Amino acid sequence: MGNFDARFYLSIFLKRLPYFVAIAGVVTAIGVAFAYLQPSVYQATAKILVESAQIPTELARSTVPTSPIEQFQIIQEDVLSRPNLVALANRFGVYDGSKKLSPAEMVDDMRARTIIDQIRYDGGAGGAATMAFAISFKAGQPVVAANIVNEIVSMTLQKDVELRTGRATDTLQFFSREVERLNGELKTIESNILNFKNDNADALPESLTFRRNQQSTQQERLLLLAQEETSLRKRRLDLESTGRSIAGPATPEQKMLDDLQQALVQQLAVFSETSPGIKALRARIAALETATRTARPPQPNPAGSAGPRSQMDLELANIDDRLTAIASEKADIGKAFDGLSQSIRATPSNETTLNSLDRNRQNIQAQYNSAVARLAEASTGEQIELRLKGERLSLIESAVPPQKPVSPNRVLLLVGTLAAALGLGAGAIILMELLNNRIRRPGELVDKLEIMPMMTIPYIDSSGERKRRRMASVATAAAMAAVIPAVLLLLHVYPIPIDLLLTKALGGFGAGDVR
Repeated sequence: MGNFDARFYLSIFLKRLPYFVAIAGVVTAIGVAFAYLQPSVYQATAKILVESAQIPTELARSTVPTSPIEQFQIIQEDVLSRPNLVALANRFGVYDGSKKLSPAEMVDDMRARTIIDQIRYDGGAGGAATMAFAISFKAGQPVVAANIVNEIVSMTLQKDVELRTGRATDTLQFFSREVERLNGELKTIESNILNFKNDNADALPESLTFRRNQQSTQQERLLLLAQEETSLRKRRLDLESTGRSIAGPATPEQKMLDDLQQALVQQLAVFSETSPGIKALRARIAALETATRTARPPQPNPAGSAGPRSQMDLELANIDDRLTAIASEKADIGKAFDGLSQSIRATPSNETTLNSLDRNRQNIQAQYNSAVARLAEASTGEQIELRLKGERLSLIESAVPPQKPVSPNRVLLLVGTLAAALGLGAGAIILMELLNNRIRRPGELVDKLEIMPMMTIPYIDSSGERKRRRMASVATAAAMAAVIPAVLLLLHVYPIPIDLLLTKALGGFGAGDVR
C-alpha cells in the first residue's frame, strides 16, 4: 500500500477517460436498445381439476382402468403432437410477421412455449389430496396466448371424454359379444345332450335302478314259470304213466322217455332253458317221442268206433297248451332280459359321456354367468362415463389475456447493461495499462534500470503524435457512431426473445435445451 500512487492512477484514468466513455457508451446504448427493442412475451394460464367419481365405487364402478393422472399424460402426448402444434401455430398466427421457420423448428418452439405444471392441493386432516394441472403458453400477444391455452384445454377435455366413453363402450361391446358367443355354445352343447339322451333313451343312468328292478322281476317270473312248467310236466308224466298202466306194459322206449322227462324236470329246477344240458335233453326227448309215436300201433276204440276223447286226453291237451304258452312267455321274457342286460352294460359308458357333456355345459354355464355379470357392470360403467359421473378432468379456471408481460425484465436488463458497461470500460483501461511497458515514473526507472536519476523530464508529445491521437479518437467515435445504429437496426429487424437467444447460445456450446 505504501507504493500505491493514487494521483498517478487517477491521471491515467483521466487520460484514458475517452476510451472508458466510448466503450461504456457503446455497451450502454446496445444494452438499452436490446432491452427496449425486445418483444414482450405474455403468458396465459388455465387450470384443469382432476375430479373424483361422483358415485361411490362401492355402489357402481367405472370400467375405465386408467387413472385421471395417467389419462392426462396420455392426452398430453396426443394434444402436443406435431400435427396439432403446427395446426395451432398456423391457426392463431403465432409466427406471422416473423422469419420463416421449418415445421421442426416450429414444433420445438411451440413445445418450449407450452408449460404444464402439476398442482397438488392438500385435503387436510383425513382428506384426500386433490390434483390439478396448470397449462400455460407464451406468445407475443396476450389474446393469442389466451386463445391457444383455451384451445389446448378444450382439446384436452374433449379427448378425455372421448377416451373414457370410448373405452367404456368398447368394454360393453366386448362383453356383449362374449355373452352372445357363450350363449351359442351353451345352446349347442345342450342340444348335443338332448340328442344323446334321445338316442340312448333305454340306457340312461337315471333309469338304471328301474331296469335292474325290472330285470329282477323278470328273473322271478322266469323262476315261477320254471316251477309251473316242472309241475305240469310231472303231472303229465303221472297221467301218461296211469294211462300206460291201464293199456298194458310200457316199452323200453317209453321207459327211457319217462326217465328223460323226469331228468328234464329235475334239471329245470336247477338250470335255465338256455343251458346246453337242457337243450340236449329236450332234443333227445323230442327224438324218442317221434320214434315212439311212429312205432306205436293204433289203439282201437274199445267200443269199436270212434268216440269222444277221454278226460285224461283233455287234461293232457290242456297241459300241453299251458306248456306251450309258458315256453312262449319264457322266450319273450328272455328277449326282454337280454335287452335289459345289454342296456345295463351300456349304461356306464353312456354315463361317462353324459358326465363329460355335463361338465362342459357347467363350465360354459359358469363362463356365461360371469360374462353376464360383467356385461351388467360394463353397462353400468358406460352409463357412468356417458353421464360424466366418473373420474374426469374439468376446467376450473380458463385462460384470460394477461395484462403484463412475463419477459423481458427490462429493469434487470438495464441494471445488467450498466454493470457490464462499467466493467468493460474499466477492463479496457486496465488491459491497456497492462500491455503498456513504457517507463512513466521515476520509481519505475529505479526498479527497471536500477539507477538513481538526478532529475526527470516529462515526455513532450510532438505535433504529429498529437495529430495521430486526434485522428484515432475521431476514428473511434466514427466507428461507435456506425456500430450503434447498426446494432439497433439489427435488434429492430430481428427481434429475438432473450430466452430463445440464450437457448441458441447455450446450444451452440453444447449446453442443451434450456427452458
